[in-house]
Amino acid sequence: MRESDRPAPVLDLGTFMAADTPEGKPRLGKVTAWDGEFVHLQRLGGGSAWRAAPSAPRRPTEDERALIRVLTTPVTASTRVQQTCPEPPVVLSVDPVPPAVPAPGCATCAAASERERYCRRKHDHSAAADFRVEIRNHPHGTPESTFRERP
Repeated sequence: MRESDRPAPVLDLGTFMAADTPEGKPRLGKVTAWDGEFVHLQRLGGGSAWRAAPSAPRRPTEDERALIRVLTTPVTASTRVQQTCPEPPVVLSVDPVPPAVPAPGCATCAAASERERYCRRKHDHSAAADFRVEIRNHPHGTPESTFRERP
């Protein structure tokens, strides 16, 4: 009897099988139907079923079996981490933030201070905070050179 005339093995329903793909990554699935021409497999974790020739599915390797166990084992409620609040919630102050104080004699800080006061009057507190940060981070000292002088 020729190899092509030999009947393909009948796969048990509910068994997990692997089928190699051209990309090199095997598809894992559970046998859900056998119609004589194709084997129907369900993707792990649900999803659409796919079909393969009877000779395509093979028994999964040990690594693939481990992956199947991970993907098909249900998570029980006792293994979930309970989320609790260890500390009371943070309550933010409703007091307004005082306006920024510009550095004396700095035109950039004075302009940023004016813009901050304008934004506070318009209730744009986000922009006002940006100008306070600009005033705080504006350099007022003499910059130090990072390059050495040539002899």
